[in-house]
Amino acid sequence: MKIHSSIIFIFFIASFNIQASTTLKQLAQHPTWLSLGHYKKPAFNESYITNTSFFISPLGATSPFEELKATVQSFNSNPLTQCKYPARYTWLQKQGLTFTQPKSSCIELEQWRDEQPIHSISLIFASGYMSNPASLYGHLLLKLNRSSAKNNKLLDYSINYGAHVPDNENGLVYITKGLFGGYKAGFSDQLFYRHQHNYGEIELRDLWEYKLALKNNDTRFIANHLWEILGAQFDYYFADENCAFHIAQLIELVIGEQLTNNSSPWMIPTTVFSKLNQATYNNKKLVQDVLFTPSRSTVFIEYMKKLTANESNIAEKIYKTPDFLEQNDFTSLNIKSKKRIIETLFELVQLQQIKKHNIDHIKSLKKALIKTRLTLPIGNEVLVSSYTQQAPHKGQKPSNISVSSTRVNEQHNLGLGFRLSYFDSLASDVARIAFSNLEMVDTEVSILNSKVYLDKLHLLDLESFSPAYVEWPQENNLSWKINAGFERQNTLCRSCTNTFLMGGIGKSYLTNNNKTLIFTLANGYIGDLAATDKIYDSSLELGVITTLYSDIKLRASHEQFILGNDEKSSTQAEISIPINQNFDIRFSYKHANLTSWKFKLNYYWQ
Repeated sequence: MKIHSSIIFIFFIASFNIQASTTLKQLAQHPTWLSLGHYKKPAFNESYITNTSFFISPLGATSPFEELKATVQSFNSNPLTQCKYPARYTWLQKQGLTFTQPKSSCIELEQWRDEQPIHSISLIFASGYMSNPASLYGHLLLKLNRSSAKNNKLLDYSINYGAHVPDNENGLVYITKGLFGGYKAGFSDQLFYRHQHNYGEIELRDLWEYKLALKNNDTRFIANHLWEILGAQFDYYFADENCAFHIAQLIELVIGEQLTNNSSPWMIPTTVFSKLNQATYNNKKLVQDVLFTPSRSTVFIEYMKKLTANESNIAEKIYKTPDFLEQNDFTSLNIKSKKRIIETLFELVQLQQIKKHNIDHIKSLKKALIKTRLTLPIGNEVLVSSYTQQAPHKGQKPSNISVSSTRVNEQHNLGLGFRLSYFDSLASDVARIAFSNLEMVDTEVSILNSKVYLDKLHLLDLESFSPAYVEWPQENNLSWKINAGFERQNTLCRSCTNTFLMGGIGKSYLTNNNKTLIFTLANGYIGDLAATDKIYDSSLELGVITTLYSDIKLRASHEQFILGNDEKSSTQAEISIPINQNFDIRFSYKHANLTSWKFKLNYYWQ
């Protein structure tokens, strides 16, 4: 009888262990568990997290099941594990698992999460910044909202994901490692005001906040998981495994795979926000509200718009000569005009202090402005209640395919094109730097007489025009361009090609109420150049980019080459006519030795 009972007991224990093991194997393949371990799709046999200290099991980085098994064992034997992995703990309890250890008091976690309770989550988009290669596409932050009527929102937590880059890293090394690997990366938390100050006040980048309509338990779940991964390390890749990808995956913990659910080999912040605006949560829109925070430069531009032509002229004179505040041209103005001028100049003073431009002059100007402002009635005259900037989800999609028809003299050919990312100078200005150009892997092929020709392959094409919105400070902002790739010079001859690296530097100026940019550049070329028998050439370029009507834009330029034997000059123009967010039409003209006309239809996607 005892033997019979023992057999039954052993059989029961074995059955229980088999059932428990089966349950764990099923849970190990659950999308939430795989997301908590940041396992890579589609095989889920490797985690994006590279430091072994994050995992409980020695095999945890490559086996979701082994990590789950070790996690359950640790929750049963070590009460402190709950404090290190609060998201795992609550999720496993929700799946019906119970643990032998009582619930622990996690003082550090509770102070971080509950001292000022986190009540909601926002995603923040910071517009592009051409002075930093990692920020060309813009940047994405996660914000844990803790503010209330008593507490300013600047005390909210911001969660940043970024590469760990040594101080004073060489720019070329930075770009190379960013593209091909070599940097570790991770999440960090700071009070939000630090990021808002850096982006809006120092780098002069506009911010958009997308407030998410998540339930409290899901907000808490994301916060708990952030606590788990604040010390985790990742490999950093600029094109895909970047801030946009990893922060989007945090939100997907509670909304499912709605933000990273495509086969694209790259991830751009604006793409995330476009999908975020379409995402749903509990059968409702995920995005509850979109808020705009202007940069210091955007605020100044709006102040300038409030000035009349005469007030703007007087403001310029005061900026150059603060003693002009005592001249009759200013003192005879009515109080409203005086206040508008002084308030606008205060905005400019703050900009110049940020840029550390003409420090002594700015100090004396600020002192004179304060002295004059004290003589005027209290209250602001300039009130900016709304801004025209549109949110990033309304912008043009980053990738492009095109079909074109080109005529060179009497010869016609069909063309096909593909561009990896992101925009050119004729694209929509929504959520990007106006007049700038940022294109990667821009390719065109043509079909002529049943033969296929590679017409263009631009690996990287950057243009940054830094026009002064007012010329008073005389800051000498430089404009620049970089381009590397291959081009067929059809306006020289069918077989003429350039394989080149070029750079240019110059100046640009705004006019026509900031709708028109005029630029001049000195360019240098090296490589296999069709127009000269040397491996180098140089040129002077004069051009204009302007809005003709509504969103219809024109770019025209003339380039005079210094050494070119066969091509002394080149004149070209292109008009962009948008159809909607996904399509536009381009008409272009180019003349060197021959003349080409092109019609192109672009389709934009993400």
